Amino acid sequence: MLRKCFTLTIQLAPMLLLLLAGWGRDDWREFFGNPARTGLIAVIVLGAGTVLLLRLDLHPLRRGTWEAGHQSVVLLMLALASFFLIWFLPFADRRQILTFSNQFLRYVGLGLCIVGIAVRLIALAKLGRYFSAYVTLQDDHQLVQSGIYETIRHPLYLSLLLAGPGFALVFASFLSLPILAMAAAFAGMRIREEDRLLESRFGAEFREYRQRVAALLPGIL
Repeated sequence: MLRKCFTLTIQLAPMLLLLLAGWGRDDWREFFGNPARTGLIAVIVLGAGTVLLLRLDLHPLRRGTWEAGHQSVVLLMLALASFFLIWFLPFADRRQILTFSNQFLRYVGLGLCIVGIAVRLIALAKLGRYFSAYVTLQDDHQLVQSGIYETIRHPLYLSLLLAGPGFALVFASFLSLPILAMAAAFAGMRIREEDRLLESRFGAEFREYRQRVAALLPGIL
């Protein structure tokens, strides 16, 4: 438990520090003066607490049995872009760079973040040690079809499509639409790769599952 707590702190601390550093450490009172921004911090911390409470097995760099290939480069670029946006969005919000004035959309963004994080935690709890940031399979990998996976084949990508633009909306950023577009392109690419891999391993079982269960939104997509 202590080891997981330490690991999670190492992963969470840079994100919170980048958020506050982007805003500027000379006036954090103004940052927390906005309920949507304060709510975002609370959701992130509560999400981390849920990971510890449920003892989720989070090892994003678990390689598995499939060749990683170009994936390490793609994941590195995604991580760098994410870190930049975590810093830039509060920086731009404070200085009114590429921002809108509609305050209601901040709360829409917070709602999207809450739903996105909840979907992600539910999916991770069901995946357990099969989870990896790489498109790969573990030695004894099973095709997970229960829980949230009864309704959605790729809930982790749905969480990205919700929380990514939602995060930008909390900071009143016009970048929410480009972020959604990039997240959709990434998710589409990864879904195709994962589906091919799962079909190669599980064959007819996966084809039946894919025909029965939507990729992201039941009855729509």
